[in-house]
Amino acid sequence: MMDRGAHFFQCDFQVHTPRDRRWSGPDAVTDDERRAYAAELVVACRERGVQAIAITDHHCTAFIPFVRQAAAEETAQDGNELYARQRLVIFPGMELTLGVPCQALIIFDADFPNEFLPQAQTALKITQNGADQAKVCDVQRLEHIQSLRALKEELDGHSFLKGRYMVLPNVSGEGQFSLLRTGLAGKYSEMPWVGGYTDKEFSKLKDGPKNILAGKEKAWGHKRIACFQTSDTRSADHVELGKPSTWVKWATPTAEALRQACLAQESRISLDPPHVPETYIASITIGNSKFLGPLDAELNPQYSALIGGRGTGKSTVLEYLRWALCDQPPSNIDDDTPNYQSRRARLIEQTLKPLGEGVTVTYMLNGVPHVVRRSSVDGAVQMKIGREEFRPCSEEEVRTLLPIQAYSQKQLSDVSVRIDELTRFITAPIKGDLDRLDRKAVDRANNMRETFATRQRYNELNRTLANRVLEHQSITGQAESLKQSLTGLSDADRQTLDQANDYSNANTEVERWQASATTIRHKVDELGQIVTDQLGALSPVAPGKPEAEAAILQAARQAYANFLTETQAALNSLSQSAEAISEPDPESDVPWTLWDTNFGAFRARYNEAVERSSSHRERLEQLRNLEARAAELAAESTRTRETLASLKSAGTLFDTARGDWLAAQEERDALLIREGEALTERSEGAIRVTLKPYADATAFVDLLRQNLTGSRVQSAKIEELGQYIVTADDPKMTWLKVLGDLEKLAEFEPASAVSEELPAAPTLTAAGFKPDQRERMAQYLKPETWLSLALTPIKSVPIYEFRAKEADYIPFRNASAGQQATALLRTLLNQPGPPLIVDQPEEDLDNPVMLQIVEQLWRAKQMRQIVFASHNANLVVNGDAELVIWFGYRKSDDQSRGTIQGQGAIDIPDAREAIKQIMEGGENAFRLRREKYGF
Repeated sequence: MMDRGAHFFQCDFQVHTPRDRRWSGPDAVTDDERRAYAAELVVACRERGVQAIAITDHHCTAFIPFVRQAAAEETAQDGNELYARQRLVIFPGMELTLGVPCQALIIFDADFPNEFLPQAQTALKITQNGADQAKVCDVQRLEHIQSLRALKEELDGHSFLKGRYMVLPNVSGEGQFSLLRTGLAGKYSEMPWVGGYTDKEFSKLKDGPKNILAGKEKAWGHKRIACFQTSDTRSADHVELGKPSTWVKWATPTAEALRQACLAQESRISLDPPHVPETYIASITIGNSKFLGPLDAELNPQYSALIGGRGTGKSTVLEYLRWALCDQPPSNIDDDTPNYQSRRARLIEQTLKPLGEGVTVTYMLNGVPHVVRRSSVDGAVQMKIGREEFRPCSEEEVRTLLPIQAYSQKQLSDVSVRIDELTRFITAPIKGDLDRLDRKAVDRANNMRETFATRQRYNELNRTLANRVLEHQSITGQAESLKQSLTGLSDADRQTLDQANDYSNANTEVERWQASATTIRHKVDELGQIVTDQLGALSPVAPGKPEAEAAILQAARQAYANFLTETQAALNSLSQSAEAISEPDPESDVPWTLWDTNFGAFRARYNEAVERSSSHRERLEQLRNLEARAAELAAESTRTRETLASLKSAGTLFDTARGDWLAAQEERDALLIREGEALTERSEGAIRVTLKPYADATAFVDLLRQNLTGSRVQSAKIEELGQYIVTADDPKMTWLKVLGDLEKLAEFEPASAVSEELPAAPTLTAAGFKPDQRERMAQYLKPETWLSLALTPIKSVPIYEFRAKEADYIPFRNASAGQQATALLRTLLNQPGPPLIVDQPEEDLDNPVMLQIVEQLWRAKQMRQIVFASHNANLVVNGDAELVIWFGYRKSDDQSRGTIQGQGAIDIPDAREAIKQIMEGGENAFRLRREKYGF
């Protein structure tokens, strides 16, 4: 897919053939030999990435038809025919030796007819060997051409040549064939051409010639021209072909396109591989619209300008585009600003929905097409990535994956009253990084919640264990007292009763060991399942590619398989060992069964001794109950201690998780600080952006107020707490201390507390909260609500200022609308980012800065795609739009329906004429292009 606008082509405009007298390689005399040479040349161009060449033999055009035919017959690698834009471009031309004296290249339109080539030689009074000869004749200087101005006059005298050629004099320093030799300043300054060429790299020129070409030398008329570096290749191995190259931008390969490129060299000529955005909107298709009808427009990756009279559909197309890509219009915050949301909703409702049509947008993301299709019936969105099928997706998915930065008419002037819109200037270029950090923060918040729940369980179990230990002590004490009160016991029975505590404590320890073994066994089994799964997922063979590394990959796979097998065996052994402890075989002669047997025997002796007590039957029953409860408590305590052992690190894990979450907030702030500094730099100091950390407690205050609803703690008091935090010398530390106090209150439970006194809360006290207020807060706050508060950050706030004069900054909102819009647009044009779409930017700008904006456009379109709808000819012409789409009315007498009337670049006559006819000041813009910039 390629639009009808201008694109860069890698060019070599000085390619010689076997007819050249300095040719290195075999001659090519017969038609078959010349066709073979031409085919080899086309292949060599493809191998070197060259997309356009000029065949420029000395005073000769004999090989041009053969090379043209070879280029026309080239096919794609799969054998299919190439599209016209994919074909190698062949400019016919010649190298001339003039009586100026200098050499020059004459280059004709790429479609200049072959039959006109001999006539061009005749027009220049060139005498040449016949086409059947192997070489050209010795070059005879064209002495009758004593100036480049005279050359133009002579050529323009022939109607078949006029407007179809471009002359590039040799400007290779001070060499014998160069126009920059001493004494030729007048010839240089008077020439009507706007470009020249060098043999080999432009960078090898000395500063003197470079200054002349840059228009910095008065003696040379301050005449600035563009320069094409060429290879001057003339060998059969084509080793020099395209070394160096020049990248030239055009929509159609004509001499006029080359002239326009010279006139806009900053934008259209590059001596190094050019930078072209790889993220851009490639096309928009509208199934049908009551206003525009069916519409299909392809956009240029660099700068596309939509022009046309008012009401012809420029703005409508941009709104359709933004709607399809789910771009969120700013919300209406006051009566003085337009309601962009309702305006767009009405447009879709009135022009698309009645026809049941939708909009399809193709968005290129680093070479991968992403096609978004949105229905006007229900607003549903589908997306297709690469060769995949369409699938439903959410608006947020589209905005995240395919971002744009877009502004409606006069919206730039409204930005200063919308802090979220201003912030977009910082966040848009780093959206991917911010999304990554936000995902990291969400993951860390979830980890915080998980570790918090674990910590809460650990704390609860600790409290439970403490209660059980206390109860166990009480019960065992009661049981011991009862045993001492039993009468009628023999010394042996008394000794048995005295041993009860020792046996009971020993049994508790044995049960703890067995419980621990059970826990370990479960963990080992879990790990064993992971290893088993990994073994099952292991491919039977190692990857077969890259083939050179097959042996290493196979060895690595085998080593990994051995590791899994050995690990599985070791884990099985561990699990069996743990099982032998936790569930011993009753018939085995191991310590665990021996202990169970001996402990059972002791309990039998103990029970018999108690039964032999001849009195206090009630006490005997009570003792049995106490001992049963003590055993139960001992078992519960054992299980609780085992669980606590597995949760021992809960507090540390929560603290680590919380630290990680706070670090993610700090990392986000650091990124915003850096981007704020970069924005200040990109605005060239017109806007200064600083980040005030921990400056907005709104969300925290709102959540705290919500959690304290009904507590009779005044809302104003909670607001004051937010102010207390953000105005502190160290807001972050103050916030953390406030959270620490709130956590103590949230965990305070008078009924179960060792001390029923309200915990100290020094920071809340310093913030003005009295004991009764803190007590009511404790009644309403719970650990879970505290966690929500701890996960609600105190936001950092960007501060925007406008430079009123040198080193004097004022709040951005105090600058005029024009100053704001100018500074913001210049900033947008200086920063990389997603496609930038602005509807009529000139309405927001002060006229004196328009030409500064124009110059920024040349650089901006290397960093990001730009789409403007504009009535300002300077933005289109001198901004050098790669693609111009001109709109008109469907019927001249009916100005209620618009349509696209044409598309192209300004090197196309139809596009230039449309600009002059449609845009006020179009003719003047082209004149300024010539006069102001030498364009």
